[in-house]
Amino acid sequence: MPRAKMNRSLRALCEHGGEALRQRIMGPNGRWRKALVSKRKAADLRKKAIREGTFGTFDSNLGVGWDPKWDNPGSLGKMLPPKNLKRSLERREARAQNIDAKVEKMDENIDKHYRDIEAKKPEPTFENYFK
Repeated sequence: MPRAKMNRSLRALCEHGGEALRQRIMGPNGRWRKALVSKRKAADLRKKAIREGTFGTFDSNLGVGWDPKWDNPGSLGKMLPPKNLKRSLERREARAQNIDAKVEKMDENIDKHYRDIEAKKPEPTFENYFK
């Protein structure tokens, strides 16, 4: 049976299977080589298989379909609670009271800050203008 005309990525999937979707170490230096089929083209081939109803099987002679083992679900990681959550909840009321106390003093502190800045400036005398 003659093979249908295939593009490079589909031909690589027929020849190498799932290994065509993965990076690999090649040569004596152990250099990484990119995958034969890019993730974008793999996604296109997968969607095409879903549209054509051939998802779930792969025929390497015809180059039709998609093997579900090739799907990469990715790493979801581990769900962990935030660190020190219990302590931060215990201190919440104390923090709120501390913030309220500082907000009450805020106007006085701002005025004091500007007075301190003015006190640091030299007096506007003749000698200070022409130093």
